[in-house]
Amino acid sequence: MISQSFPTLATALEKAGFVAWCEPASEGSPLSSLFVMLHVDDADRRYVLQAFDAKELATAAGSAVPELPAGLLQLTLQYPFAVRPAAFADTARLLYRLSNLLPVGTFLLSEDEEAVCHRTMIPSDSEGVSAETLVGTLTIIRHFCVECAGLIEAVASGEMSLNEAVAKARGQQDAAALPA
Repeated sequence: MISQSFPTLATALEKAGFVAWCEPASEGSPLSSLFVMLHVDDADRRYVLQAFDAKELATAAGSAVPELPAGLLQLTLQYPFAVRPAAFADTARLLYRLSNLLPVGTFLLSEDEEAVCHRTMIPSDSEGVSAETLVGTLTIIRHFCVECAGLIEAVASGEMSLNEAVAKARGQQDAAALPA
């Protein structure tokens, strides 16, 4: 099981500059989890990613788990802000556009939880997921999730429309391409 390697992975993540910790399965949570702090924003909100074995999740949910040659490590980050119901449509459209630009993972919108998430799946072999693969993947996720957070929150809060967000993103992209 992938979760058996969580303590080793947490140590490797700490060495790479991340704050990471493990929580074993318990009565309150049937999954062993690896947590990684990706960012603390200006409002002192923590962006914490949860990693868990997708097979353990399926088993805990009572789903039939097919025997596969590899496991899957699921990485999920729920943003620390809510989506206003009136902003669901624009937020969903923005997340779709942003997801098409990501090298790994995808953004998701949960209307029930009024939440934006980022999810990535990493396949593993019988040895599990290597620390190098996890560190590299989390570095990419941290970059994109932090870079996109302000824009996503502006649309999710209704402060900015989708068209304004796209125009702002294009302006930032054009400004980044200009020589200094």
